[in-house]
Amino acid sequence: MCEFTYRFERSKIVFYNPCIEIDYIIFEGCFMRLEQLVYFVEISRLKSFSLAAQHLQISQPSVSQAITNLEDELGVKLFKRSRSGVTLTSTGEKLLKKAQSAINIVNEIREEAQAETLSLRGKLHVAAIPSMCNTYLSYVLSAYKKAHPFVRVEVREDGSKQIVEDILGNQVDIGLISHVPEEPVPEKMIFHPLLTSTYVTCIGKKSTIPVANPISKDVIANEAMIMFGPNHRQEEYIKKILNTEQLNILLYLGNSEAAKRTIAEGVAIGFYPDFSLKNDPYVSSGDIIPLEIEDNTLTFWFGWARAKHQHFSKQAQEFVKILRQVIQEKSA
Repeated sequence: MCEFTYRFERSKIVFYNPCIEIDYIIFEGCFMRLEQLVYFVEISRLKSFSLAAQHLQISQPSVSQAITNLEDELGVKLFKRSRSGVTLTSTGEKLLKKAQSAINIVNEIREEAQAETLSLRGKLHVAAIPSMCNTYLSYVLSAYKKAHPFVRVEVREDGSKQIVEDILGNQVDIGLISHVPEEPVPEKMIFHPLLTSTYVTCIGKKSTIPVANPISKDVIANEAMIMFGPNHRQEEYIKKILNTEQLNILLYLGNSEAAKRTIAEGVAIGFYPDFSLKNDPYVSSGDIIPLEIEDNTLTFWFGWARAKHQHFSKQAQEFVKILRQVIQEKSA
């Protein structure tokens, strides 16, 4: 977190952020309000006044009036309005990053004040892929709630594709996702790997497939498979591992428990990151047998991500800290 300074210049207060070397004029003969900047950022992100109003849970006329007042106070036009939607003017593009940074500074001020009470409050929105959710999240949430009982944590399980979209859209504070090391990280996102893993094939105890470890890609390719849905990257990963564009997919299941029951019955095979099966009850009981994939050289990163320009709140920082501790303990 950057330390910022401020100075008085006649009728204005100017904040200086050394991280990006920008002055913020908080007050200069006009009554600019924080919510106006919030509306400005949301409209630019969603490219729609109505969607911004819906997301902020306020009326569209209120949003429109606030932006009109802001444009009048600044003496510039921030948006170009047309039938096809809303786009930023050249001036609006220049001011957008400053507006977001100003919002971040106010959030930092609130957190500094809150720190004096010795307890964090507020909300934290987390989205996680099933493997991270099932393996680590219960331990993380238990430790987090003990340390910060007044923070309301909202967790949603989804696939990496959707979570990345939500991160870039500022819909979640922290996303727990998978990533291929060779692929570039989206420009507006920060990704921190926490562990390296690869996929293994899972067959059921009742399956007629000959058990061989490692199992050949040819055997796998001929078997009926269970996959997670289109929000996930699992199907893409398995195609890379098996070097094929054709998979014999029997079912798309979003529920991990239902998928494992189906695998255990020998109806189809499935695929999971190896770390997620370490203490899996189906594996421990022998109902599911994990097998390495022959000649599999692909590895994947699993870690956490956030939007680059979104405020990295104290609540989120504490969550990441505990997440790291839990993964280190469980990996030991």
